[in-house]
Amino acid sequence: MKKENESAHQPAMTKYMRIYTDTKNLILSGHYRDGDQLPEEAAVCEKYGCSRMTVKKAYDMLVADGFIYRKQGQGSFVLSSSSNRDGMELQERELQGFTRSNESTRNGQVSSKVLRFQLIFAPEDIAEILGIEKNAPLYDILRVRNVDDRPYVIEQTYMAPQTIPGITLDIVSSSIYNYIENELGLKIASSKKTMSAEPSDELAWAELGLTEKEPVLVVEQIAYLDNGTPFEYSISKHRYDLFKFSTYSLRR
Repeated sequence: MKKENESAHQPAMTKYMRIYTDTKNLILSGHYRDGDQLPEEAAVCEKYGCSRMTVKKAYDMLVADGFIYRKQGQGSFVLSSSSNRDGMELQERELQGFTRSNESTRNGQVSSKVLRFQLIFAPEDIAEILGIEKNAPLYDILRVRNVDDRPYVIEQTYMAPQTIPGITLDIVSSSIYNYIENELGLKIASSKKTMSAEPSDELAWAELGLTEKEPVLVVEQIAYLDNGTPFEYSISKHRYDLFKFSTYSLRR
């Protein structure tokens, strides 16, 4: 079996994302219907000029996002779309930023309203989470994430410049995760999430259009690079009526 070497890492990443996106779009457009079998990995390898490892990575992402499932010894098949995808799903098995979460469910236009972007001295509790020294420089980022100009979530994000250097206002205004993976060439690997429902506050009333009686879905997250380094601590407050939390389980 042909293996991808380190020098081919970036092209391989581009190809697996292309395979993922192309296949997802074929499913969403109805070209592949519920229960249809996807092309075998060998055929996809030939079409995209890549290795089986690259195709497997793309198909793994489609499994994690709930688009396909596998039958051992038979192949990959389109998962039934009978479940409601009107809301944006927070996938338990997949670590992804808001932009890709939206692409997986709605295909709307994502935009960001930056409420705050500054460098601060890291307080002790956040410094401990991110593995940096107390009072070290720390990005303090507060954004409202919109889909088709409709506010969905308020994100409070902390990142250390020593781990994720070069963040600018332009990057904060678009996708930080895309910058981390595509510009810095780092690999985002895992996260620890805690979810809860809380009363909405004045910021949520003003930015998400909620009333005092309406709650928010709060997701507290610590995200890690593939070398085990924590690179992000975030607290996100989601509109309760526009999100749902879903899991995908496979009996082996």
